[in-house]
Amino acid sequence: MERDETNTREMEPDYDVIIVGAGPAGLSAALQLGRSLRSVLICDNDEPRNGPAAEAHGYLTRDGISPQELRRLGREEVSTYGGEFRDAQVTNISRDDDGFTSTLETGETVTSRKVVLATGISDVLPDTDGFEELWGNGVHHCPYCHGYEVRNEPLGVLVRTSEVVEYAKLIYNLSEDLVVFTDGQDVFDEEIRSAFVEQGIEIEDEPITALNGSDGLESVSLSDGRDVARHALFYPPPMKQHSELSEQLGLQVNQVGLVETERSQHGAGFTSVDGLFVAGDASSGLAPSIPSAVADGSEVGATVNMELSGEAFEGKQ
Repeated sequence: MERDETNTREMEPDYDVIIVGAGPAGLSAALQLGRSLRSVLICDNDEPRNGPAAEAHGYLTRDGISPQELRRLGREEVSTYGGEFRDAQVTNISRDDDGFTSTLETGETVTSRKVVLATGISDVLPDTDGFEELWGNGVHHCPYCHGYEVRNEPLGVLVRTSEVVEYAKLIYNLSEDLVVFTDGQDVFDEEIRSAFVEQGIEIEDEPITALNGSDGLESVSLSDGRDVARHALFYPPPMKQHSELSEQLGLQVNQVGLVETERSQHGAGFTSVDGLFVAGDASSGLAPSIPSAVADGSEVGATVNMELSGEAFEGKQ
């Protein structure tokens, strides 16, 4: 009996893998999959977490590159191996026995065997005047990404919770002229406060009313009317999922806003939904940086390829 090629072709998904998010993690996963001869579609709405930053640091051979240029080069490399791109947001993903159907904001629907969420996270910034405007240009999250450029300058660090105390010690390593701002929060016990003061660190407990500067940070305004001159301020903000897709798909998000994923001897990025993977900043247990995201994306891409290869021998393709 001859095989019905028409029906078989109609049941074929559009792609082996759809990757949602074209940041470092998504592009790295796509590169691995493209080199493994997998058909890949990468969807992105151009809202990167590091968009406000002028330069990206700490990524070997690309230190100081602009985030936009890094993504452009990544797209170029992925395209070399057949990766396709849609500059559109994925608004819905559903799963059935044959795989996944993704709906784009354009109304287009595409099907795939696997999905990788590389949607990243968003920083939840204080509503203090000037904070959002100076984010990435005088107000920074990562001392490894931006600390060297402001070394030995008058620096500040915003410590609003006790969990950030250890982070403040990293900033002290960059400059001996350091002011810790608590923004009116009671975060230091006497022992820790004394330890900071003994290192010559000034602690300002007044609430912050504004951050000031036209081209970078110039000063921090306090509720008692004083302005404290600072060249840069560091603050690790709370995070939330950048996309609603993780919640829509029923993935567990922990108390710090990250998706719970699993690593095993078979790979990384596994979620509670079969065939759905998470790569990059959106997942738990990953330091939020470009090198970490690239490494995680590469590992997740290899994991997805391994799963696809195994299924070919199990009669699932």
